[in-house]
Amino acid sequence: MKIGLVPVSAKPYHAGHHSLVTKAASENDKVILFVSTSNRHRKGEFPIDGADMSRIWREELEGIMPGNVEIQYGGSPVRKVYETLGMASDSGSPDTYVVYSDPVDTAQNYPESNLKKYCGELRASGQCLLAAEEDPSGFTRGEGTPNISGTKVRDMLDRGDFEGFSAAMPAGVNGQNIFNILTKKAQNEKVLRSYIRTILS
Repeated sequence: MKIGLVPVSAKPYHAGHHSLVTKAASENDKVILFVSTSNRHRKGEFPIDGADMSRIWREELEGIMPGNVEIQYGGSPVRKVYETLGMASDSGSPDTYVVYSDPVDTAQNYPESNLKKYCGELRASGQCLLAAEEDPSGFTRGEGTPNISGTKVRDMLDRGDFEGFSAAMPAGVNGQNIFNILTKKAQNEKVLRSYIRTILS
């Protein structure tokens, strides 16, 4: 069996992520999609709550996944990939595993030294492949996949750019619902700050 492994932080999930998932689904018998459910709150960035993304997965994203995709929530997606590869290597699995991410993330997260350490036998036997290594241009943002990044999408949320945000979403979802879920807390905080300023003045 050929198994695709797709790790995504997905804060938020966008058309670039979905292109990886659909490509993996078309090239493998089974795909395991590892999804982070932690918060992403970084200074200077639009905050994304894990609870909000969990709701979006349930309401919008699970329904557009190809039939051979299994979603595993929680933990570090990259660590989950290594755990899966390690267990397969230790058990002498006959399956082939293909990791899907763009070339930059692949080079950063899956250096050869780590692959040898965590799944050496699987890698040596040709049963651990990196999709971006096999086809770099096919997984390069703006070439083989949509030119969309989480940074750009979070910036759209911060600016209230619904049109841009909606265009960055995968086909088949309700972009307005996703936008509303992600921006509701920020909108409420703006209203509260404005109310407090009014009272203080």
